[in-house]
Amino acid sequence: MSEGGFKPNPAMLDEVAALTLRVARPLIWHDKTEGWPKTLNGGTCFLLRFDNDIVGVTANHVVVAFENAIARNPNVICQLRTVPFDLRVSIIDRDEDLDIATFRVSEAAAVETEATVLDCRGNWPPPTPDEMRALSICGYPEHMRVTAADRSAEFRAWGALAAVESITEREILITYDPTRDQPSRWAMTLPPLGLNLSGSSGGPVLMHGTRNGLHRWFPVAMVTAGPKDGKQGLFTDIDLIRLRRIHTIRPDGSISRL
Repeated sequence: MSEGGFKPNPAMLDEVAALTLRVARPLIWHDKTEGWPKTLNGGTCFLLRFDNDIVGVTANHVVVAFENAIARNPNVICQLRTVPFDLRVSIIDRDEDLDIATFRVSEAAAVETEATVLDCRGNWPPPTPDEMRALSICGYPEHMRVTAADRSAEFRAWGALAAVESITEREILITYDPTRDQPSRWAMTLPPLGLNLSGSSGGPVLMHGTRNGLHRWFPVAMVTAGPKDGKQGLFTDIDLIRLRRIHTIRPDGSISRL
């Protein structure tokens, strides 16, 4: 691999997996009048630190789903992990075409949700990944969230260390092949093909490499779409996962249109 290539040893794999898990945060909503255990709907998000604000990032279709839920039921409330969060008034910008939404997060909320906020000050926009560049990915599928009668919740994550298969100005494509890939260090087994990733939308994608012997990482994209019913046309033995590039986000949270 060229300089900047990523040849992780087991200890570094642990570090990469743990970092990506701390970066990803569930963005959930539920009916506050419904008894526990209950269903927690929603997506995933992550936080970027710029000079003046902490900017949250998720997929626009996640915000649309929340708006539809609260339009149907005014008892629906939103949380950033376990922290009550008013998503509607926190929105900075949205782009339906790019499927990106940004929102403002206070320092106190970021601390309470125990997020690792990615420091992008003086280091934005991120570099463009090249093909076969290592990416770490994490999200919280809805069907893997578990609630209990004592009002506790367990957010089980899906994650991967993958490589860029192809890249455009908007999108990065990766594939998942259970005969080739290894589970994340915090996952015991590989997920099956066709895993329903609903709820992982908005999850962080970090690009990794080494330079001068140092591990470097950059937030470059977010999860937007996973496999549909385990089928990808001719690709029946692998899953195709789509990642939306986020270089269009400005340091004030606004989004430049491509």
